[in-house]
Amino acid sequence: MSAKISKRARTFCSIIAAVAVVPAFLIELGALVPAIPVLGTIGTLLESFLTLHMVLLALVGTVFAWYAVARGAGRFTRVIAILGVAAVAGSLVPLVALMRLAHQTGAPLSWALHLRIVPSGPAIVPDSTELYASPDGKPLHVDIYRPRQTAPGGRSTPVVMMHGGGFVVGQRSGGTQNWDRWFTLRGYTVFDVDYRLSPPVTWNQAAPDVACALTWVVAHADQYHVAAERVLLAGQSAGGGLAMQVAYGLADGTVKSSCGGVAVQPRAVFALYPPDDLALPWQLDTGMGPIGGRKFNTAYLGGSPEQFPERYRTVSPVFHIQPGSAPTLIGAGEHDHLVPLAGHIDAMERMNKAGVPNVLIVVPYSDHGYDAAWGSLGSQITQHMAAEFLEKYSPAQAGSVWLDR
Repeated sequence: MSAKISKRARTFCSIIAAVAVVPAFLIELGALVPAIPVLGTIGTLLESFLTLHMVLLALVGTVFAWYAVARGAGRFTRVIAILGVAAVAGSLVPLVALMRLAHQTGAPLSWALHLRIVPSGPAIVPDSTELYASPDGKPLHVDIYRPRQTAPGGRSTPVVMMHGGGFVVGQRSGGTQNWDRWFTLRGYTVFDVDYRLSPPVTWNQAAPDVACALTWVVAHADQYHVAAERVLLAGQSAGGGLAMQVAYGLADGTVKSSCGGVAVQPRAVFALYPPDDLALPWQLDTGMGPIGGRKFNTAYLGGSPEQFPERYRTVSPVFHIQPGSAPTLIGAGEHDHLVPLAGHIDAMERMNKAGVPNVLIVVPYSDHGYDAAWGSLGSQITQHMAAEFLEKYSPAQAGSVWLDR
């Protein structure tokens, strides 16, 4: 009877070990060697969100495997046990790298938040939604999130937020609500806006729509009790690229409002994994599965950089950096499969040369959209560095109390 129970225990432990170790090993292989097709993308994406989770998964599987081996399990389980050791070792590499970055930047890490992944509390909903323009009959709306704390008698800094989606898909507040919530908790008023999407091509419409939204914020500054002269532009992915393009383009005259009026010059820019130079995704043929840089660029710009060089130059923020451009923070994953890190480095080098204050956060072993899991270590580090950057260049005028992550 005891032999039968022991055999069942070995089999059970071997199965649990295989189920845990094999995925963990493959994910870590992809995270450590991001150039591997498909596996590299899967590995870096999951490692972006689940750093400690992957360590625990690999560790649990390895313990089960060696337990089974110690009780006479066969060659298959011994192989799983060896792979488990490799998976544990591999999973520790990103964890240590992120902990080192947190230490270097002074960012506190909440392991409870990381394990929970999502922020605590109810999801944020807009306080109101308004129509801000209808260019060519296309209604464009703005979701307005009022600050959860304000300074007595003071005006809040407005944040004009733009969603991602490759200039092709998405809508206001799409994927940006964690950041909308974060800003309102720090005393900012957030205006999360629509802009025209492709198809047909909108390379000459999206940025002017954002500039139009800026003029709307200026016109309604008293109504929402905001200081329009302190406006911050923010966005993720395509939205981050628009934030940079509009901020720099308003300064050099290459961006005008699609609804008339004069858009105020932004005080600063907060851009996460933005396309700084749109020719790079085409030249490097970047992509994440079915999501490809060339596909997005064709829809947005009409074709390749060789076909439309002036269009690419117009919409690429790196070509509009000049002395006096708005201070800029860029956050990016080290192994972004969609928007190359090289573009961010080029942008920072150009800013340094022009004397533009800037911060580049490179999150190790992370991919595009690394902050989608709010509790990810990269997201927590970015939140800390963003708070320091904004306190210096675009404060909320309501104090810097971190109410909730």
